[in-house]
Amino acid sequence: MKVNERKGRKSVWSTETPDLENRQETGMQWIRRGVELLRNWPRPMAHGRVSRRMTVGEWGEIWYADHRTQVQASTYASYKNTLRIIKQQIGDRRLCEVLPIHINQVQDAMIRDGYGISQIQKCRIMLNQIFTFAEENGLVKNNPVRKTKAVRDRDGALGTMRYFKDAFTEEEVDRLFRLLPRDLLGNSIRVMLCTGLRVQELLALSPEDIAADGTSIQVNKAIKTVDGIPELGAPKSRRSIRRIPVPQQAQIWAKELRSSGGETIIWSLPGRNSCYSVGCFRRRYYTAIQRVGEVRELSPHCCRHTYITRLQARGVSLELIARLAGHASIVTTEGYTHTSDETLTQAVETLNS
Repeated sequence: MKVNERKGRKSVWSTETPDLENRQETGMQWIRRGVELLRNWPRPMAHGRVSRRMTVGEWGEIWYADHRTQVQASTYASYKNTLRIIKQQIGDRRLCEVLPIHINQVQDAMIRDGYGISQIQKCRIMLNQIFTFAEENGLVKNNPVRKTKAVRDRDGALGTMRYFKDAFTEEEVDRLFRLLPRDLLGNSIRVMLCTGLRVQELLALSPEDIAADGTSIQVNKAIKTVDGIPELGAPKSRRSIRRIPVPQQAQIWAKELRSSGGETIIWSLPGRNSCYSVGCFRRRYYTAIQRVGEVRELSPHCCRHTYITRLQARGVSLELIARLAGHASIVTTEGYTHTSDETLTQAVETLNS
């Protein structure tokens, strides 16, 4: 190697290979070596040095730790199970080697293993977040999840179409109003149908949150489940903090609800942790629905879908419904509307006028 006297640095060109062809070959070797060094060079990040040999499972744990401040504690705790499934399915594969076909194979394997469409979609959403985080930090060039196929069930039906929430019909609502017992549980179900309260919001109500005359309900807290333990926390979002007017028909039920529960929290238990769990409420809810009879066993959350659907059927705008329901966007509200055949028929009848 000869020395460049002006700059005091060694030249990459050998004095023994003065011909142009050998010089080009030697130069390309140096370039290839530099590219290889850059390719395998650990990238510095806030939580340490990250190797390109990192697996999906390892990067998922880093994403999980970094994501703690982005969601509420109950949501963060629920991510554990989804991340565990992802690590079982694809955790050992190198992050930079994952292609869309690999994500498709994971989805197909989960369907064969009996996982529900909802759980598969949760895994897909989390994988998308994990790879977006990797893309933003330069560990992958493109996010492979964006180019994967839609989640479908074994029969080929789209999961988002087959597994959807429904709303009670007007006949079912009337039957529930008439036949549910006039106790804490029965009045709670009636109030959910008439106000669109989430179960977590209902279980966090204190007597002071319900107006003495039953005309309104103030929502300012909710039950959060963290590692299986219910606790009081903030509502789902800022828009969830709201005052809900109670229709005149339901005001008597709201007043009875106000006076039929605990002094601090209406739905409470004796002991150190007085918060009532969502799971316990759901079990009692289904028992009450079964006893009424001739009513579909829809989930408690479907009471909220029913409230929104009934408002829309009566001509209330989506913007106002979103305010009443505490939705941040009317796009979310649109997913809660379930137009009945009767409403569609009435809409078409307007063409006869």
